[in-house]
Amino acid sequence: MEPFRVVITGGPCAGKTEVWRFLGEAFPCGVLVPEAATELILAGMSVDRVGLEAFQRAVYARQLALEGEGREKGLLLFCDRGLLDGLAYLPGLFTSLEVSPQEILGRYAMVLHLEVIRDPRAYRRHVAGNPARRESHTRALSLETAIRKIYGTHPAYTFLPGSLEEKKRAVHELLRESLAAHRPDLAAIPADHA
Repeated sequence: MEPFRVVITGGPCAGKTEVWRFLGEAFPCGVLVPEAATELILAGMSVDRVGLEAFQRAVYARQLALEGEGREKGLLLFCDRGLLDGLAYLPGLFTSLEVSPQEILGRYAMVLHLEVIRDPRAYRRHVAGNPARRESHTRALSLETAIRKIYGTHPAYTFLPGSLEEKKRAVHELLRESLAAHRPDLAAIPADHA
């Protein structure tokens, strides 16, 4: 059976990882697929060291491997970013990989796009505490726009503005509804998270 892959995406410091962890707690049958780029950066790989194309190719390969590892653990996958996110950073990436963006988009059952922190000062404070992030607020908003164009044609794409708590509530409700409609086999939700 095909897994139900949910992408949690957005520009830098949109709350993706916090929402991703929250979903892992709220849906115990879900498998958390971590963000490949952060994993590579924290392991010492960077755009400065290997160049943008080599870095994004490595991110794509690692993300694909992480999703494969997640599939071995379960059928409900929560992906902290998806395979298409690299296009926001390197628009020609899939040409060099000889991969169809439409095919990749079809892998995902839902795309939940979280809004970047709107206040530049709050954004800077948040970035300061994240060793894998260095984008300016202007760059983060630009990436948000690019990600919206990349994923916006997906039939189950939702852009989620607001505070972190508002995003968590909205994501939880959207996922419950989607699972009930499309994958009731995966819809077991403990009462304390309803």
